[in-house]
Amino acid sequence: MSDPMDEMFDNKLDLAADAAAEWCVRLSEGDLSPAEQQALDAWFAADPVHRELLDDAVAAWRAVDQQASLPGMIALRGEALNDLRRAQHRQWSRKPGRRLAVWSAAAAVVAAVALGGVLTWRASLPDVYRTTEGERRIVELADGSRASLDADTVLKVRYDGDRRRLWLEQGRAKFAVAKDPLRPFSVAAGGKLVVATGTTFSVERVADQMRVVLYEGHVAVLDGEGAKGRPPPLLRVNGAPTEKALTPDHELVAQIHSEAASVAPTDSARAGAWETGQLVFQDEPMSLAVERVNRYARDKLRIGDPTVANLRISGVFTSGDTRAFIDGVTAVLPVRAVSGQGGETVLRAFQRQPKNLTDGGVSSGE
Repeated sequence: MSDPMDEMFDNKLDLAADAAAEWCVRLSEGDLSPAEQQALDAWFAADPVHRELLDDAVAAWRAVDQQASLPGMIALRGEALNDLRRAQHRQWSRKPGRRLAVWSAAAAVVAAVALGGVLTWRASLPDVYRTTEGERRIVELADGSRASLDADTVLKVRYDGDRRRLWLEQGRAKFAVAKDPLRPFSVAAGGKLVVATGTTFSVERVADQMRVVLYEGHVAVLDGEGAKGRPPPLLRVNGAPTEKALTPDHELVAQIHSEAASVAPTDSARAGAWETGQLVFQDEPMSLAVERVNRYARDKLRIGDPTVANLRISGVFTSGDTRAFIDGVTAVLPVRAVSGQGGETVLRAFQRQPKNLTDGGVSSGE
């Protein structure tokens, strides 16, 4: 015959565990209203056990958050909370070692859900496309869009539901976006977000900049990648949103560590010359030129003097021909090339007047 006191304790614990699960769900949906927060505080004050029951439920909920938020996993999350509630009932009725036992039960629930969702989790991972030094690659994406990758580039791609999301981790890529107004095509790079529906543009991460060249159509550039449910603000150029400031045959240059951005005309053929194996510089800083040259070089260049980094360079070079770049730069600029550690070549300044070449190969731009 059961003890009435035990039954009363069991009923009370069942109600408390159910309440903990309900509060867990409410907390997952966002901030509590003032009335809800007051009710939660009163529930905590009613019994010290309540806070610990909720802590257990929240821990299990968070542990399976990524898997359980995917399609088909919501039911498993609910089952996990029910299993945890039952485990809490069993273990909290036995004082010794109750915390360890509850955590063991929670871990078992998490493991079961994780195993059940491992294939879904893997399917949610982005596809990663890479190129090495000197390698270029064209990728056909699932929606018919095309990405042309420059050398030494890393691009991540994930299509899910109504979104086409890409991340340019390093390097440069040009995108020919398949038109789909209901599925925006976004490329995150250097803390900025380029959004389009059907257009052709390139995105590059170089030095401390994110550069966007628009070939056709229009794009919007946002300052940040945005938090869940909170889109970032539009990046502005001279007070105008980028989707108006950036028009075809123009390039946007945005600073990664600030909101500073500018737009200037560009020649589309020059801007896209890298796709045919040419590096074209027109009055650009040496720091930017060296970084682009290094995408194609096994033996890297390094700038060893701040004054060299700020020199301006114009010229046309064959990608991968680092020797020709060094010869051209040292011929017309106050720069000397010395051997560094590990096979790299260091560009250092020395005092002499730069001269101009008549063949159009390189000019100082100073």
